[in-house]
Amino acid sequence: MPDGSPDPVIRLGAEREADQSWIWHVSIDACEGSTLHELRLSWADYNVFSPDGTSTPAEVGRAVLRFFAQHRDAFPLRERLDAAMARMRFANADREIAGYLARSTGG
Repeated sequence: MPDGSPDPVIRLGAEREADQSWIWHVSIDACEGSTLHELRLSWADYNVFSPDGTSTPAEVGRAVLRFFAQHRDAFPLRERLDAAMARMRFANADREIAGYLARSTGG
């Protein structure tokens, strides 16, 4: 995402629970265009990104999607995304996603 670009608009559809995870159909609207995805957030990844449990799963999901959108040059967005992909591909993912959550909750 180019420097100085506005933050992407992230829309999460209805949350549904699956095997030890939450799943949403989502859209990401950014200067590069709009994309549709399915996001999976496991309970384990939720606990990494929000260890104190103060963020909702949807807030964590939005932060993960924002991270993906910010790094789409290095990690092209796929139809199906798993929050763990951020942690597997980028060493700084945990820190950046926690920063997004802290800013969104004022913490």
